[in-house]
Amino acid sequence: MTSRSENTVVINQPVDKVHAALTNADYWAYVAQTLSPEPGEVHEFAAADGGAVATLFEVLPLEILPEAVRAMISQALKVKRVYTVSALNGTSATANYTADVKGTPVDFKGDITITGEGDTTTLAYANEITVNIPFMGPAIEPKVGEALGELFNNEGNLTNQWISENL
Repeated sequence: MTSRSENTVVINQPVDKVHAALTNADYWAYVAQTLSPEPGEVHEFAAADGGAVATLFEVLPLEILPEAVRAMISQALKVKRVYTVSALNGTSATANYTADVKGTPVDFKGDITITGEGDTTTLAYANEITVNIPFMGPAIEPKVGEALGELFNNEGNLTNQWISENL
């Protein structure tokens, strides 16, 4: 079964700067290094047609995971996340991501609508979370969705900080 969740993140930067960050390899290196208490890495980065694709290898330590998930695993989760962003079209762009949690029955993906208005940019996430554990999956998926919301908010704060320091 798959659960859906939606999250909205507002970044206090104009859309052109947010898009410039999302299509910059240095930005993704910063996110991979600082989003989680355990640093990750950019595995691949490619800019193309005004957009970009970033493949990140991230580590989610036990202490930041939902309690229901911690009860079933004994070590930090290794996540491969592929984030694709389109070219900027006026004051909007689209993005999507897929995430594979190595060695677990947990996957999540989502579509992101990026819109700018003045000095703020809104990222609207539509997520799909799948936990393939009989009987338990549907109970755990919403908790993973909540954790994703927190993760996206933290990433939004990092985006704001990186833009302030680099663009």
